[in-house]
Amino acid sequence: MPLSDLLTRYPADIRNLYAVRDVPTLIRFMGHPDPKNRTIAVDTLTDIGAPAVPALISALRSPRSYVRLGAIEALAGIRDPASAGPLITHLQKEKHSELLCAVIFALGETGSPEAIPCQVHLLSDNAKYLRLAAAVSLERLGWEPENERDRLRYRIARCDWDAVRKAGPAAVPWLCDISQDPDPAIRSRVISLLGEIGAGEGCRACEAGIRDRDPGVRWASVLAAMNCGITPARMPLFLASRERTGPNPVAAGILNFLFLGLGYNYIGKWWGFPVFMAYMSVIVLAQLATSPFLPYLVAYPVTAFLGLHTYYLARRISDQG
Repeated sequence: MPLSDLLTRYPADIRNLYAVRDVPTLIRFMGHPDPKNRTIAVDTLTDIGAPAVPALISALRSPRSYVRLGAIEALAGIRDPASAGPLITHLQKEKHSELLCAVIFALGETGSPEAIPCQVHLLSDNAKYLRLAAAVSLERLGWEPENERDRLRYRIARCDWDAVRKAGPAAVPWLCDISQDPDPAIRSRVISLLGEIGAGEGCRACEAGIRDRDPGVRWASVLAAMNCGITPARMPLFLASRERTGPNPVAAGILNFLFLGLGYNYIGKWWGFPVFMAYMSVIVLAQLATSPFLPYLVAYPVTAFLGLHTYYLARRISDQG
């Protein structure tokens, strides 16, 4: 809990603040550690309505994320078109993705045409949640696409894949733009759509999909490859150049050579750590009985062989998928 929360005293009954229209205290209450009290504060400010808007706009500059989020939610509930400008300004400054989504939804509730241009721009954002929030807000604002380009971006943002598929080759450039989406489920769906559309322009996105770190995206890309103009003979080359996501074989081998058992533990074998403890116990007892270095000289040929064994085990794991 932040120190400021411990030093801040809150009224015993937040609902009494509505009767006296104590907006500053209600805004301070939006930073309360209890989520229920934060919700009550937001609802109360929403009920107060337009008189609370100037203070809520000022609260958008608060360093506390809960206060900013509460202010955004209250402005969305009040639906004052005058708040659109400050919300657009805040949209350009906010760093938290959850608060960005809240701002986008709030802009849709203001009903102000001023919010439309920035929302249309967000239809091409790299984050699927922001794209969807922009599409929903544009719908709330009564926006209609002016051209086929905007219509396709809107459908992609809403994940209306059937409509995107029916658009045919015209959708390929926009699908290629989001083929690097951070979400592997989106990447996989986009690659599959490119294969279903069968346009050669999707070849580059399909090649990148075959090299993807996610096995689901790679498999979707392999299935779509020939429809995108990639010959079967070229696919193994792309697969071989993919990023390996499994354990590092060299690291596994070195760990097992120097600290027998830890290499097995590194590649996911549950019994690796007990083996390491037993190995170290034997080494310590042997050192007490002989000399500090002799046990290692005897152990290293054995651990070298087991290190090589771990290396090949790790290679097989990293090649899966």
